Amino acid sequence: MTRILSILYTLATVLIIVGALFILQLETYGVVLLTCGLGLNIIYRILNLNWKKVQEFELSSLLKLFGIIIMGIACTLIFSKSDQRFNILILSIVLDLVLNYKEISFRSK
Repeated sequence: MTRILSILYTLATVLIIVGALFILQLETYGVVLLTCGLGLNIIYRILNLNWKKVQEFELSSLLKLFGIIIMGIACTLIFSKSDQRFNILILSIVLDLVLNYKEISFRSK
C-alpha cells in the first residue's frame, strides 16, 4: 500500500507542477491538470491522515484536515468565475507544503 501511496503522491506533485507551468503559459488545460493534481493530493492526504489524532483534537492533525478542506474548496472554485480562485489555490498549495514539510526530502541514497 505504501508503494501505491508514494506513486499517487508523485503523480499528484507532477500534475500540480505541470499544470502550474501550463497556466503560466496561458494554456487552458493547465487548470485541468492542476485540479487533477490537487484531487489526487486530496486523496493521498485523506488516506494518510491519522483519524485518531483528529478525534483527539491534536492541532497538527486538525491543521492537516483544514488543509484538505482548503484544497477541496480550491478545486471547486477553480472552475468558477470567482476573483479569489487563484488566491485560494496558491494558499492551499503553500499550506500543504508547510503542514507536510517532513515528506519533502532532498536526501540522496
